[in-house]
Amino acid sequence: MSARRAGLLLALALAPLAPRTARGQQFRFRSTTTGRYIQLRPFVLDTTLNTFVSGQRQYAAPLTEDLEISAWGFGVQGLRAYGLLRVRGSLGSPLVWPRYDDHFDAMWGYLELERTTYRVRLGRQQRASSLGFYAFDGALGTWRPQPNVRVELYGGRGLARGFLDGYANTAISSIDPVIPDRGTLLAGASVWAAPSAGSTVSAVYQREITSDRSGLVSERAALDAQISAGRYLHFAAYADADLAAGQWGKARLSGTLRLPSGGRVELAAFRYRPVFPLNTIWGVFAPQAYSGASVTADYSPMRQLTLSGSLTYRRYTAATQTTPFAFGMSDHSSIATVGAQWGEGNYLFRGDYSYQAGYGGGQSGGSAELAYDRGGTWQFGVRGTGFQEAEEFRVASGTVAGIGADARARVARCCSVRGDVTRYWQMDSKGGNAPDWSQLRGSLTVDITFGASADRTTAATGGYR
Repeated sequence: MSARRAGLLLALALAPLAPRTARGQQFRFRSTTTGRYIQLRPFVLDTTLNTFVSGQRQYAAPLTEDLEISAWGFGVQGLRAYGLLRVRGSLGSPLVWPRYDDHFDAMWGYLELERTTYRVRLGRQQRASSLGFYAFDGALGTWRPQPNVRVELYGGRGLARGFLDGYANTAISSIDPVIPDRGTLLAGASVWAAPSAGSTVSAVYQREITSDRSGLVSERAALDAQISAGRYLHFAAYADADLAAGQWGKARLSGTLRLPSGGRVELAAFRYRPVFPLNTIWGVFAPQAYSGASVTADYSPMRQLTLSGSLTYRRYTAATQTTPFAFGMSDHSSIATVGAQWGEGNYLFRGDYSYQAGYGGGQSGGSAELAYDRGGTWQFGVRGTGFQEAEEFRVASGTVAGIGADARARVARCCSVRGDVTRYWQMDSKGGNAPDWSQLRGSLTVDITFGASADRTTAATGGYR
């Protein structure tokens, strides 16, 4: 897309949409414009070596405009209209960033009726739950028989995750031609309750079938519970099941001890198994699951200083598919992380370091940041980062260092600006046609909110805080 065309799309998105309204009607608009600059060195085939090597440096300059609209006061108590629209373009870059040739998406778009004991939504919406993030065109109903009990039913046309289009869309079939040329229907139910002041429990069930009802796409369920035993002890448990495959998916059990001095220690055990819909081919590759345990702690020896650390251990199941890349590899990995944060007046310093060894190779890296915050009016920070990795899958290694800065400022009551820039240098690169990571990255975002209650920003999860 040319810069002229991108600018036209941006101007249209920022144009005032409803200057005249009936008495009682109120609107709130939020415009978020983000431009990015990203350098990359894509792999190209070297015919003399008959292998892939890093090509010439290219750049992408994607531009995104998000326009959030909320309207209410239509003469019906609790009636509200909400929409979140996204326009994408590119500022003349030769490299098209993924999805940026798809210039428009309606992220959200629904009518909502809110009452004391129930809520009804109709339109395009996205639902986050213990099963993940799913989008659909349809209806959602919430019933609250008691303040501590909530029941939801939802369903409609399922949308491909990450695309917000039906599965039968030609743009998706061109990427994954194995997906059937039929859409999906999604339906689910959930219940949430708080039996006491320190405990909650929730359950969700979701089923997705092809639009002609000829086949099952996915069937999943999850259970989540949390309970506090006194002031200092907290337990949490979670598990989901892939009912279509008859197997457990993810699970996690944790206990947290809060120290009287303000620190905390958490112990957790977990397992992970990837889950794929039945209408894709990815499940036949039998991706490896893993289980493990972790310990996390943080402590503040003084008011200005907070120290943190964690240790995670994972053990991977044996590979069921034969591959030359997994020969002689470790079946476990360990990750250790330490960090510190110091705040004094308007200044804040943060630093961290992590080390990973075992399955897939090793990686170590750290970062440090110094920020100055002028009471929320403006903020500026500088940071340095670096990492070193050795990949078993590609038999490659490399070291990268970077330095950057970021800033944000409120230039008016309804407008704020933020940006960042980072320069990376590849220090060395060995074996396995390792890529050259030397690059420049930056972004600039302008956020404008106007209309009724313009000082209250809404969230893309439906406008609620």
